[in-house]
Amino acid sequence: MAEVTGNLALPLEKALKNNAPQLGIDRVLSIERLTSGLSSQSYCVETETADGPTRLVMRVEPEHGVIPPYDIAREYRLLGEIHEAGLPTPGVVHLEEDPSIVGGRFMLMTFVEGVIYRNMDARLKADPALLSRMQEQFIEMLARIHETPQHVLSNYTTGEEAARAEVAVCRNRLMKTELLPSPIIRHALDFLDEHAPPAQCLALLHGDYRLPNLMWKEDTISGVLDWELARVGDPLSDLAFTQTIGRGLCSIEGELAARYAERTGIEIDERRLLYYRLLEMVKGTIIGLAGAYDLAQGGDDLRLLSVARIAAAGQAIMGSLEAQLEALLEA
Repeated sequence: MAEVTGNLALPLEKALKNNAPQLGIDRVLSIERLTSGLSSQSYCVETETADGPTRLVMRVEPEHGVIPPYDIAREYRLLGEIHEAGLPTPGVVHLEEDPSIVGGRFMLMTFVEGVIYRNMDARLKADPALLSRMQEQFIEMLARIHETPQHVLSNYTTGEEAARAEVAVCRNRLMKTELLPSPIIRHALDFLDEHAPPAQCLALLHGDYRLPNLMWKEDTISGVLDWELARVGDPLSDLAFTQTIGRGLCSIEGELAARYAERTGIEIDERRLLYYRLLEMVKGTIIGLAGAYDLAQGGDDLRLLSVARIAAAGQAIMGSLEAQLEALLEA
């Protein structure tokens, strides 16, 4: 789905002529907001150049959002580096630091051709062979991400340090979006801080690895999108995400987890995996609270209701996960 946003065309066209002459854009023909995301806003931008029409994607840093802090410049640099390293990500072509043009700093990227599958997609339920091929691709691409070197994101010396850094990010988000005291979440954050585990290795993490963030072309992943939650940490954190907030037809668990371990040589340690499942549920719950906060502050995007619902369900699941992890620690 896309929402037409015509009032941005003229200021964007003027800015690109002045600030990005290398793109050779003569006219901005149309801008459509892609309505699938709830964090950084993405737009499809149709332009006219001397070589003909060109389609770009504009990703705009929001003033407020459900996963602060935002840093579009960091995402731009990371995408440029990992695209150069061979991952199928959009190519970045321009970073604009002036927020007054379209309401926030933005970057322009190449348009990735392909289709997006979702967990309820009838094509996947009707074709088990297609789903099996996609699951293999899903595992292979995550393994490639975890093997990709980068020099943009903060690196850590130990798994404990990386985990505690993510817990600190969660505390900061909670502080900024908490409408009422959240003792269950704060207790879980304290528990996670205290029991941060070592890691077999540290790697580039996507942070939001799920079907809606992948473009597919002929059963092959043609694009990995939405890198704003990327960080460095234990690869099991990305697996835990696919089992919790990103759970679906490609959740990497059971046989699929065994395939990932065989492909990467990374041990699927149940204690560490459970730790990161708890961390992902805490993160998801805080994002849910941020959705509720935005609505309470006058936000009119009703899709935030679906995000806010995570907060209610998440706290109950967190308690169960924490009890399981505590039992494993005491064993």
